[in-house]
Amino acid sequence: MLGLLPGAGGTQRLPKLVGAQTAIQMMLTGKQVKSDKAKKMGLVDSVVDPNALERSAIATAIDAANGKIKPRKRNLGWMDWFLEKTPMGRKVLFDQATKAMKKQTKGKYPAPPAILECAKAGLESGHAVGSKLERELFGKLAATPESAALRGIFFGATAAKKNPFGEPKQKVETIGILGAGLMGAGIAEVSIAKGLRVLLKDKDQMGLSRGEGMIAKSIGGKLKKKRLTTYQHDSQLSRCVGLTDETPSWKKHFSQADMVIEAVFEEMSVKHKVVREMEAIVPQHCIIASNTSTLPIGEIASVAQRPENIVGMHYFSPVPKMPLLEVITHDKTAPHVAAAAVDVGIQQGKTVIAVKDVPGFYVNRCLGPFLVEAMALQQQGADPLKINKALLDFGMPVGGVTLCDEVGIDVSRHVVNNLVGDPAKGYLGVRMEGADLRMLDKFVENGLLGRKTGKGFFDYSDPKAKEKPIHKEALAILKEFRHPSKDSSSLSSEAMVERMMLRFIVEAIHCLQSGVIRTSRDGDVAAVMGIGFPPFRGGPFMYTDRLGADVVVQKLRALEEEHGPHFEPPELLLKHAKDGTKFVSNTPE
Repeated sequence: MLGLLPGAGGTQRLPKLVGAQTAIQMMLTGKQVKSDKAKKMGLVDSVVDPNALERSAIATAIDAANGKIKPRKRNLGWMDWFLEKTPMGRKVLFDQATKAMKKQTKGKYPAPPAILECAKAGLESGHAVGSKLERELFGKLAATPESAALRGIFFGATAAKKNPFGEPKQKVETIGILGAGLMGAGIAEVSIAKGLRVLLKDKDQMGLSRGEGMIAKSIGGKLKKKRLTTYQHDSQLSRCVGLTDETPSWKKHFSQADMVIEAVFEEMSVKHKVVREMEAIVPQHCIIASNTSTLPIGEIASVAQRPENIVGMHYFSPVPKMPLLEVITHDKTAPHVAAAAVDVGIQQGKTVIAVKDVPGFYVNRCLGPFLVEAMALQQQGADPLKINKALLDFGMPVGGVTLCDEVGIDVSRHVVNNLVGDPAKGYLGVRMEGADLRMLDKFVENGLLGRKTGKGFFDYSDPKAKEKPIHKEALAILKEFRHPSKDSSSLSSEAMVERMMLRFIVEAIHCLQSGVIRTSRDGDVAAVMGIGFPPFRGGPFMYTDRLGADVVVQKLRALEEEHGPHFEPPELLLKHAKDGTKFVSNTPE
């Protein structure tokens, strides 16, 4: 989505071809339509084999010129007639479409209401009037900051399809995956879907069966929805070979792997054991990739005989749905190994960004200070429900407090604690200050781990409750860690969001400044695709450009004076503020 509307008469011609109801749904969602369905609904006149496309097109053009083919007329059913040809029907159609659109977009995107306005004008006043309005609104939408942000994300995602490390030396065809849990099974699923052969290994049959079951259920669902043919479904499943420690031939299978991705327990000793074991089995050229979300890739590679073949591939959960992949290189990773890792990610359908080997990599590194500030607000008396609502109103997919519960408070604690330490060693130092992090320890000690245990910051005991109440044990812990002097209980929603998002933005700029990410575009794309930074705001860098670097510096200076050095503006931000320059170019890279 580019924040625009279907131009060149698109909002006027499509309803005539497929009907207003179907056209509105297509224009608002931008969903692709399969060829057979497109023909059935009247969107296209014929479907041909790709090899016969040119001669079929020429023959059709000749027949049309000779009058053998007549323009197709759509047969109006009584419902289409009512919705398109009567004032009452049009009111029902557009009232319902507007209601659904507002629920989906929450009023954050200006393009959908403009699309409805154009379609309505065409139906009520004719093609000429609708086309005139379409031209006017297209121009206005192109000038909106929302469209600029969405186009920026599109340009960044398109640029990410180009491998920054060049062509890989050897094409990866067979991937071994260690661990058939949620992450391992997800990586296997996206791999077999794109023609890669997968060796999925777990320690025992129970673990393997669970992983294979997840894959079969997901692919079976696509078959049921007719997103796959039976042949495609069977072909994908046949590309996944299940193995366990008890399988006599598992080592022989892995001796043919071009890449091994480990998705095992997040413990350095376990990672080291995997590297040693795999290097003794896999061929010399085989790449060993770690799916760790926190552990340093260089330290994982420290026990390797071939450290140049070690790389990080950080997938986001759930893998089949989350589009981002961070490829992390340590100082000894060979360029062709990095190239192969990126190439596999692109083949899997991921948007890939190259990231430096630092604690938290990029997305989690920015997420840490954001979560700390959410905790600081709560410790200063801010209502967790109001924090959540403020972030949802800003455009985040979930509130910051709910995010902790969803990923698991134990996992959140691990992410946060992994970033605490000496900046000289790559940690964030003072930038992780602002809240008493021992509060998370208290939550974990009391078994408040989030949704997975039925209690965290919120109480999940009533599955029917739309708005989950704050858990009484969480309230007691918040009271225990209440800040003795600072009070944020009456802080406005805007002020709360500003504090949390500025912590995220500051760390994103530090990442660009220190070379953790290659470009500001990469930073924006990763933030949008990794944690759901509001796309219509464009990511931390485009959002900073929209506010103005000088304005952001002023806000940070005021917060630094009130709350401490964790709000200190980065040097790169100060330079942009002084020079009056932007982080992101308006033109595609």
